[in-house]
Amino acid sequence: MGDDKRIAKLVRDLRTGLLTLVVLDILLREGPLHGYGVRKMIENLTGVWAPETTVYDALKRLEKNGLAESYWARSPAGTLRKYYRVNDRARDAYEVLISEARRLLGKLICDRGG
Repeated sequence: MGDDKRIAKLVRDLRTGLLTLVVLDILLREGPLHGYGVRKMIENLTGVWAPETTVYDALKRLEKNGLAESYWARSPAGTLRKYYRVNDRARDAYEVLISEARRLLGKLICDRGG
């Protein structure tokens, strides 16, 4: 595997973890949303377009880890959509994840003088 491919994989891995954290944050703050709603929130908050597949992967990851659940409901427009909501464990998990990210990134930034 060439260096460019290895670096690209590391970037994908980093984005995967960060996107899951961002999706968890959005669901905790906004309440239940469908995947498209989460995508729009990410775009509005960050100015970065989030590919649909990665957002749904993050939602499924949260569900698989017992932090979110999905259900079908009608949107305000009347369309049937799959919504995701977090459960009581999600807040505790979020606090642990944010604390760890701050600890690791803070150490890196402080050590580099950034």
